[in-house]
Amino acid sequence: MGSTEDLEFLRAENALLRVERDILLRVAAGFADDANATLLRRRTAARPNEGGNAMDTVWLTEEAYARLSAELSALRGPEDDDPEDREMALRQRKARTRELEDLLRRAVVGQTPPDDGVAEPGMVLTVRFDDDPEPETFLLGVRDGAGDDLEVYSPGSPLGRALTGARQGETRTYTVPSGATVRVTLLRAVPYGRHGAS
Repeated sequence: MGSTEDLEFLRAENALLRVERDILLRVAAGFADDANATLLRRRTAARPNEGGNAMDTVWLTEEAYARLSAELSALRGPEDDDPEDREMALRQRKARTRELEDLLRRAVVGQTPPDDGVAEPGMVLTVRFDDDPEPETFLLGVRDGAGDDLEVYSPGSPLGRALTGARQGETRTYTVPSGATVRVTLLRAVPYGRHGAS
């Protein structure tokens, strides 16, 4: 009889230890989620006028902001009844939703950068590459950020990082993925919307 009671006691104690372990794992997961959320807020909270830098924000025209907001609303709406590959479509929808939420949360909308000839997001840049006599004009922003046919380069791209902060007439260099070094001269930098004027 004594060994049966001991066995029952050990089983009950083992079950109690499993419950305690599960509780501790849930608490630890909650702390980890809280820590991750806090880190994410710290990384994304800064804005240029609050001591952040231009890489924390994304410059968008009012039209682009409205278009992307409408796309996000549509993605949050009801799904199609019968997509061919429902799981893949759901993953793509969730990924695009997260991308748009992040983009719109960091957006600086319609705020015209100063017309001071310094390259920054929201400026239309005209540049000349050393190996090409023809100048190239593009918007320094996000691909979804412009409403016209301008080419767009992200401030986070190698070319965008090299030119951000450059003044008209200044030459900068950057490295392309192949490892080659490219020289580019900023000829003109004007705020988006004023780039059509001579």
